[in-house]
Amino acid sequence: MYAVVAVIKAGSDLRRMPVDTSSLTDAFWAHAQESDGLEHVRVAHAVDGVSVALFMTARDRTEAAATALVLCWRLVVAVPSFAGWYVESCLVHGARR
Repeated sequence: MYAVVAVIKAGSDLRRMPVDTSSLTDAFWAHAQESDGLEHVRVAHAVDGVSVALFMTARDRTEAAATALVLCWRLVVAVPSFAGWYVESCLVHGARR
């Protein structure tokens, strides 16, 4: 399992979080596909956005990062209250077996 941390930020003219962290966690689960390998989600407020820790099963770090990035963008595009938001970064921080 890989721990991937993504930062999702508001555009320059947006300043507030569109949903609370528990609703955002639910949104990740609602938009995840079985093939994403999502095992756990943790969302926290960050400067001008949110930090999301995604714990994912994947063949390697590259696949974990790519899948997490696609999932984050899927959420940003699909949730209307995230209009104007973007995924700033998506980094794999380690693997656990």
